[in-house]
Amino acid sequence: MSTFLPTCAYRYFWDIDPLQLDVDEYPVYVIERLLEHGDLPSVRWMLCHFPREQIADVLQTSRRLSPFSANFWALYLGLDRQDVLCLSNSYQKQRDAIWPY
Repeated sequence: MSTFLPTCAYRYFWDIDPLQLDVDEYPVYVIERLLEHGDLPSVRWMLCHFPREQIADVLQTSRRLSPFSANFWALYLGLDRQDVLCLSNSYQKQRDAIWPY
């Protein structure tokens, strides 16, 4: 059985047709997008739909989150900042070298 996005989250998936997105097939993509851009209703849906461990795993391994979002979610989930890849010093230096703005 496929799970689809709630209508409140459609606007965060501007690069695809959200009606066609199978959440169970692409959970990392969905979690990353909602961690970075989601509003309260879409984040509530994410927290109810995905296990906390899966959300934490995406947060710890993702390179697509901004430091601001990653820091917020690390605090919310009770994770050590050092365990979050996009908050590590080496990643921050690499990110600044690629996009210095």
